[in-house]
Amino acid sequence: MRKTIIIASTILVFILFIIFFVSRFKNQSPATSNQSLVTPTAVILEEDQESRIRNQELVNSALSFTPYEDENFRFDYSAETNKLVVQEKTPEAREKFFEWTNQNGLPELAGNPELVVFENQNNNLTIQQFNNSDQDFDPVIDFLNIFLNFGRGEENSNQNFPTSNLQLPNQTSNLQPPTSGFIYYAQCDSPYADLPLPDGSCNLCQAGCGPSTVAMITASYLGPNFNPQTIVDMYKSRGFLLSCAGSRYSDAKSLLQSLGLKTTDYLVFDYESSDQVVSDFKKYLDAGWTFFTLANFKENGGGHYFWVTEIDDTGNIWAYDPYYGRFEAPPINENSRYPYPKYRLAFGVKK
Repeated sequence: MRKTIIIASTILVFILFIIFFVSRFKNQSPATSNQSLVTPTAVILEEDQESRIRNQELVNSALSFTPYEDENFRFDYSAETNKLVVQEKTPEAREKFFEWTNQNGLPELAGNPELVVFENQNNNLTIQQFNNSDQDFDPVIDFLNIFLNFGRGEENSNQNFPTSNLQLPNQTSNLQPPTSGFIYYAQCDSPYADLPLPDGSCNLCQAGCGPSTVAMITASYLGPNFNPQTIVDMYKSRGFLLSCAGSRYSDAKSLLQSLGLKTTDYLVFDYESSDQVVSDFKKYLDAGWTFFTLANFKENGGGHYFWVTEIDDTGNIWAYDPYYGRFEAPPINENSRYPYPKYRLAFGVKK
């Protein structure tokens, strides 16, 4: 009898174990099945985007060496094309530049037409410059470029900027320009239009909105002895970049300061329209400042400099524009091309 009880108990325990195991399996199997369907994924950058980010890193690394000049070449950066420019001064310039890149830990710049543009002794480009219209807009790269290259901007005024008939809601077409009494200089259709720039291959009309704007500011604040000719001569004597590639806003700021004018820190904008920047401008303008300004007039075009002198009660931005203002009495209403210009940078200036 005792033996029978032991056998029955063993069988009962075994049955209970089987029931427990089956119950556990049923409760867990759906979750296990669902988990098995989850496949880990990784965010992989597209090959071209990886290449562009790598190129941007190389450019940023090279910025610490700019500007550089020796007896063979001059090395500098162009913010408009986001390229490094090598001006060849001797026949051995390119070979010496390659040696220099190796010595300074920048060997990837050698023979890299995506990043480096060469200008020969006659200042003609020997490698095609980067065409912004063929590049997809990448906000990450553009944002890095603005802030990592802060203070090194350039302009290129030989662009055919489109105009727009779109108007702000508070704008009327028969607005009368405010009377400021400042001196105006046009970069084109003027006695200075054919003034050669220091590199000899471009003139004021083609790429001179920077010095033309500086000339208007200095003549208005310091006297009519300043004009585009005297300003171009100052750029040349100080070794400032002024060529078909444009000019640097940092050089304009430096020149204005050296002549005794006061300037503010840079105001940096992310290609913003007039209604987005007007409040920032107005605070300074109400305190007596005017603005040396850099903006774009088409989506993928180069930058253009002009001088913002006033904002009216309805938010219209009035400026002495060396290119677009040449056919009418200054200042002109820059809002007439809304949503352009797209503002990129400005600094205040006053006497």
